[in-house]
Amino acid sequence: PSPTGKSALKRVEGVLDCWFESGSMPYAQYGYPQSNNKEFEHAFPADFIAEGLDQTRGWFYTLSVIGTALFNKAPFKNVIVNGLVLAEDGRKMSKSLKNYPDPMGVLEQHGADALRLYLIDSPVVKGQEIKFSERGVFDVVRKILLRWWNSYSFFVNYANIDGFVPRGDAKKSPNILDQWVLSRLNGLIANTRTEMEAYRLYNVVPQLLQFIEDLTNTYIRFNRSHFWEQGTLETNESKRYAYETLHEVLITLSRLMAPFAPFMSEVTFRNLATVVKGAKDSVHLEPFPEADLSMLRPDLEEAVKAMDALVTLGRNHREKIGVKAKIPLRSVKVIHRSPAILTTLKKFEPYFVDELNFQSVAYDPNEDSYIAVTAKANFPVLGKRLGPKMKAVGAGIMKLGLPEILRLEKGESVTIEGEEIFLTDVEIRRAARADNANLAVHQIVSIEVDPTVTPEQEREGLAREVMRKIQMARKSADFQMDDRIALEIACGPEIRQAIEAHKALMLTETLASEFKLLDDAATPSGFFVDTSDIDGLSIKVGVTAMARN
Repeated sequence: PSPTGKSALKRVEGVLDCWFESGSMPYAQYGYPQSNNKEFEHAFPADFIAEGLDQTRGWFYTLSVIGTALFNKAPFKNVIVNGLVLAEDGRKMSKSLKNYPDPMGVLEQHGADALRLYLIDSPVVKGQEIKFSERGVFDVVRKILLRWWNSYSFFVNYANIDGFVPRGDAKKSPNILDQWVLSRLNGLIANTRTEMEAYRLYNVVPQLLQFIEDLTNTYIRFNRSHFWEQGTLETNESKRYAYETLHEVLITLSRLMAPFAPFMSEVTFRNLATVVKGAKDSVHLEPFPEADLSMLRPDLEEAVKAMDALVTLGRNHREKIGVKAKIPLRSVKVIHRSPAILTTLKKFEPYFVDELNFQSVAYDPNEDSYIAVTAKANFPVLGKRLGPKMKAVGAGIMKLGLPEILRLEKGESVTIEGEEIFLTDVEIRRAARADNANLAVHQIVSIEVDPTVTPEQEREGLAREVMRKIQMARKSADFQMDDRIALEIACGPEIRQAIEAHKALMLTETLASEFKLLDDAATPSGFFVDTSDIDGLSIKVGVTAMARN
């Protein structure tokens, strides 16, 4: 060979020496080329490699050179690069500085699942640096794992009381919240598969965590009354479908979360699967879920987003006008430009009315009568793309009329200064057209509230506070959720009037089969007796669990 050829050969030999010394994959793990050549050829190139950012020169490039030299191709199809984990002070973790928490202590205190989720849902999976914070791991426990566990515990407690055994027909439920959560679940499965197959791990976990948030704060919160309904699972179909749906969601969620939170997934799955025929012994032996696209209901998902925004607006507005949640308000007007969304949202009326405590609801699609809609450039997004042209395009965005803004909201584009602009390139803002203290505005939906409060409304609010006191007494007495009780209350005339006006509702909500209303000076009897007050008014509550038949 020529001198140049000899030089190139020596370079390849040097690279191969590096390969053998480092046990480089995907070659050495099969013993190639000395053995297992067929296995190697079947598996080459590797589906992916994963390594820290600091190893790109010493490992990533070495693999690339070897693959090119031997096979004229990269030895991997995908690369996952993690960034560096720094101490909380921004410096490199150092034993001498002791600027990091003991890893075993973090695991013992918060668990491996919390640590995994904290790191996977961080910039480190994008090859960026992260300043490790034990507080961040704790927040994962508090905001994610505990909410997931509470959803699981809620289901298990009630399922044991009612002796639930799944039939596997959740998709037949006529309940719109059941249909909504199953749509969210199957959309989540589809998104998870798509993003994981593309090795975009950073797009997976945020969606999983948001689903847990939706499950606890929307589905269970709004749908819990179905689990409390009277009757058996054989006679009450809405109750049975609520169980079917939540069981389907929780057991599927355990399979979805298994790669990310393997231990909690295993614990929840193994219990939920005890009543499922043909279930595997471990969640990690189960196939990864497949999405049923026939279950997708984008109309319901849009409506629930509007409902969540509506509930947030309603709570904030009550706080603004100083009216407690227990006191019913006369009316609310729901304002949204789309008649279709308002029509679907109306199907959810029993849920958000119960949550916000309104006596009547009206719907108005004439948003322009209440709201002014404007647009502003999303400078962090557009600045990188447009550079010096940003100023002219930004000015053009501020001049957009309502038709163009609505086109952007529909997912279409507009052209400004020769540049195609999409919804992600702008910030759309909504504000009240006039000074209206009863109007609360949100980007998704707006409301107008009647703030009037009458003595009758105050009495109903007082009655609800009494119900809360009774429920607290039941909990303090450690009664079972389905225990019926004998109830005695001693109170003054104001609370007495409220109780008498709403007695039937109070007895139903607290499962009270026997009830005595006593004068303020009397002392009620009961297994547990509580003395407290409601807005300065004295109340004494006595509860006793009644014998079961």
